[in-house]
Amino acid sequence: MNADIPHFLPERLRPPPTGRKRRRGYALLTVVPVMLLALPQWQVTEVLVEGCPKLPTASVHSLHELVGQPAMGLDLEAVRDRVELWPGVGEVEVELELPGTVHVRAAASVSRGSLRVGRSWHGVAADGSLTGLVDFALPPALTGFTGNYERSEGLAVARRLEEMTGGQVSGIRRVTPSDYRLRLQPPGGGQETVIHVLPQGTSAEKVWCAAVSDGSLTQTWADLRWTDRIVLGGGS
Repeated sequence: MNADIPHFLPERLRPPPTGRKRRRGYALLTVVPVMLLALPQWQVTEVLVEGCPKLPTASVHSLHELVGQPAMGLDLEAVRDRVELWPGVGEVEVELELPGTVHVRAAASVSRGSLRVGRSWHGVAADGSLTGLVDFALPPALTGFTGNYERSEGLAVARRLEEMTGGQVSGIRRVTPSDYRLRLQPPGGGQETVIHVLPQGTSAEKVWCAAVSDGSLTQTWADLRWTDRIVLGGGS
């Protein structure tokens, strides 16, 4: 019966040679330790900054101090937080491309208004931060607002009046913490209106804004800081 058993198997049924597996295993075991040994030696070799065309030159150059630092120990969040403090910067992305290239992408912050500093105009973002120099005043122009929180509140008040009236606020002044003076261009044109409002708004403001929106008011001055009355002046 043993004579009927073939002395060899077809190639497709032969088990793979064990020597080849061993060689691959040895190669893998050799490469992994080499890579692990190389990781601590990888250093930042290049920093590429993309995005805003008006980034502060000195700040951009300061990022090149990262060159030479260990790549695997680099705190990317700290780099991002550092770039977000630059004027005119909005969203920031920081990536590490091994073995040692740091990519920094900084999007320009959108200006929602402007603030005059000396003889120059600076854009103001929705959060009140300055976005950098602008060529001309962007409405609404803010006056008397100091700090990001106050500026963001001023922009929010201007936006509220624009949405409720359909007009455009060309400027807003912080007279006192409870008195904001706005210059409003009514919808459809017409004479500019000066109004005084509270930061949080009042029921009188809502009534007045509805009247302006439908074109039933012609007065050019209004004090809307009261809950029980509307004080009007100017116009007919």
